[in-house]
Amino acid sequence: MDKSFNKFVFGYPMLFEKKGDQYVVRIKELDIKQQSQSRGRAIREVFEEIREKNKLNLIEPKKYNCELSYYNDLQIRLFKINQKITKFGFSIIAEDINEIDILKLEKLCTEIDLNKLYDTYETQNIENEIIKILDPYIISPHLRALNMVSLIMKTKHINKFSHIIEQSYLSLFREEYISTVMILTPVIEGILLSLYEFRSIDKKPKEHQLLNKWAELEYNNFNEKIPHPFIVDEYIRAFIDISEKIIFTKHQIARDNSYFNRNYIAHVMGDGRFYSRNNAYKLIHLIDLMAHVLAACTGEHKRYAFNRDNTDYKLRLYYYTNLANEKDIEESKRHIFNSHLNFKGYL
Repeated sequence: MDKSFNKFVFGYPMLFEKKGDQYVVRIKELDIKQQSQSRGRAIREVFEEIREKNKLNLIEPKKYNCELSYYNDLQIRLFKINQKITKFGFSIIAEDINEIDILKLEKLCTEIDLNKLYDTYETQNIENEIIKILDPYIISPHLRALNMVSLIMKTKHINKFSHIIEQSYLSLFREEYISTVMILTPVIEGILLSLYEFRSIDKKPKEHQLLNKWAELEYNNFNEKIPHPFIVDEYIRAFIDISEKIIFTKHQIARDNSYFNRNYIAHVMGDGRFYSRNNAYKLIHLIDLMAHVLAACTGEHKRYAFNRDNTDYKLRLYYYTNLANEKDIEESKRHIFNSHLNFKGYL
């Protein structure tokens, strides 16, 4: 049994064993067992089985008797919400959300059926309801500045793209969602390629290899000022769940021309509305997940100990706030865009 490698799903420990050339992963309490030649692939197979189990009956997260019962209860609530909303490209980032918005998401989740195949109109309506709740966190000048300075610019693999992510933030505050989507789509794959330690002279890895590497990321126990390990593992799972449905999903299964994946975007495979506000928000959210995970797994998570008198933070907060407040030209901009034959609108 591999006791040096610790991962959890909804608070349940994964048990790892190597048999010959196979990695075996078990979650005894959930009656789950998967194996593969790749440990990351075996973990992803566990996630897939969990997705299928959730369609029948949502998995009840594990409860622990501990002094930090409040945080245990909070995690359980977040896990339950994530079981529903990752289907629509979003998840919870525990460091940011407040109690009122958790309650709103819990109420919304009662209306989501994981077994239903929602059409485009129904999907968009649910996304819109999720975004009504998460919007203040996505477009917060404070959180964008804080994440940029305390996480993105200081964390291995994502920091090499910090200037590109910064540009996507500027587009976000200007409501230029075409730019936000076009900028961040290759960045997400670039971060995964860096984590994979890809070099230009190597054969480019397939997407499943990139996600396998991501699945193997492990919480760094040497830094106390980072999120709880259960939360970090949930961020890892949520990223895979969302990215498999969005970034790396197959365009051949598209039901209409508004499909959204990396190939559709990179090769502009049609005139659909891949550049919608909703999709821009999904990508901003995925970058947030990546920043928290990579920082926590490398021991570089600085959010809790960050000094907000930092000049770089204050300057960004000032600049982002001003961008967000420049609404006087929005009416003219919308008129300009709406004059294009193939512009489908952001919402």
